[in-house]
Amino acid sequence: MLDFKIYLSDEGYGHIVRQKAILDMINHYSNDENRFTLQTKKHMGVAKEVFGPGNYKEIYNNISWQKLENGSPDLEKIKNHYEKYNSKSSEFINNEEVLSGYDFLISDFVYEAFQLGINNKIPSFGVAHFTWDWFFSKLYPPSINSKVMNLFFNYASKANRLYFPLFTPIEILKHYKNSLQVPLIVREKNSSINITNSNFKILIIDSGSNLLKIHIEKSIENLADLDDMQFFLANDYKSEFKNIITVPKTRLMMDYIESMDLVIARAGFNTISECIACRTPMLLIGEAMNPEIQENIINLKNQGLASFISLNEFRSGLHSFLPNFLKNEFNSLKTNMENHELPINGAEVIAKDILNYIN
Repeated sequence: MLDFKIYLSDEGYGHIVRQKAILDMINHYSNDENRFTLQTKKHMGVAKEVFGPGNYKEIYNNISWQKLENGSPDLEKIKNHYEKYNSKSSEFINNEEVLSGYDFLISDFVYEAFQLGINNKIPSFGVAHFTWDWFFSKLYPPSINSKVMNLFFNYASKANRLYFPLFTPIEILKHYKNSLQVPLIVREKNSSINITNSNFKILIIDSGSNLLKIHIEKSIENLADLDDMQFFLANDYKSEFKNIITVPKTRLMMDYIESMDLVIARAGFNTISECIACRTPMLLIGEAMNPEIQENIINLKNQGLASFISLNEFRSGLHSFLPNFLKNEFNSLKTNMENHELPINGAEVIAKDILNYIN
């Protein structure tokens, strides 16, 4: 039986789903129900729900980024947050538990985990579709000082392997010599929801930080007349319209993707990965000054795997946009989704590589 520790940053939900997919594959290929300790803070409730029984430590893992109301980076708050990061990082490492009993460490993507691996002579592995040094380097004016950026790179270079799925920016793959590109990382499709509604089914997904909340609230005000469409939203949104159904808090929005005809969301990596795996067409919402989102949009445009709507049009004109979109662009998008050949077994590839490394 293996015993390992998972370090999760406090940003979003995608990394929780990716790490659970990898855990399932490690259990499968090691023919055992291995022990894990998961450390995070902000989304601990979701992590426990997704991972199930295990050992959990509610500790903030240093990495987060601050946003304005429109979802774009708050450069001043980011600058203040990371101003003393190096000393916070040293304190975090010094205060960590004794790790000698673990077989390996894995993170998505807490930099200190890799230094802790070196300090404790334990293999460490990183999983991400972008690195924070890359993300912060794209912000202008620069908000992170060079000492912090150098520390990020120094830590990540100490990982035994960094796994990056398809659509990771090419400059990251070139930057890290210990990187390995893998297929998209998604869960096994055993938790989807069966919906028999005959209307055209549309799932609207917000970010894990509710960046689109005020925009979604505005956009759904005018959807009542689209009575040939059925919209599914998180339980946070209340509406008396018959064509709007809310998803219980006990369910992941991702569980509904396979049953949908269309997903409307920001271009978060986990959402697009799940849509590609389920072959569900995407209508993606633009987001100001977010380098991750912009990179994802460029890659999807090149592949012809998504259509796009501006934030303003989504907010004020979704009800008039959708009928024209479904008559025209949707059909070619659906064909492209049905016929793509992108591999989605990244969790399997990573699990096998880790097991080969530690055995």
